Amino acid sequence: MALGLHMLRTCLILFVVSVVFFGCNKSNFRWLTYDETYCSDKWAYTLNNEKQKDNIVAYMDKQGVKVFEIEIFNDRTPDSCKDCNCKSGRRIKCKIKKRDESLIKKEGFY
Repeated sequence: MALGLHMLRTCLILFVVSVVFFGCNKSNFRWLTYDETYCSDKWAYTLNNEKQKDNIVAYMDKQGVKVFEIEIFNDRTPDSCKDCNCKSGRRIKCKIKKRDESLIKKEGFY
């Protein structure tokens, strides 16, 4: 009887450890990127990164996309043109739930 109880406890511990290690490797989140333009983006444009983040999060919320984290950074040379669809050089990265990926891609994220 004691041997059976010991085996049951060992199996239970192995099961819990397996769930923790293998279950945590699958992420339900995705990071997607957007190349900002000078004025053809769907949210209000501002040079202040913190205000821009608020504008993007508010817009995405209206589209049904919850943004969990957002980063804005400069990692490219701005386009030499100043038309609305020219790239500003700033990129926006949003962390969203995997299930919202198709919605945010409709907004130009990749």
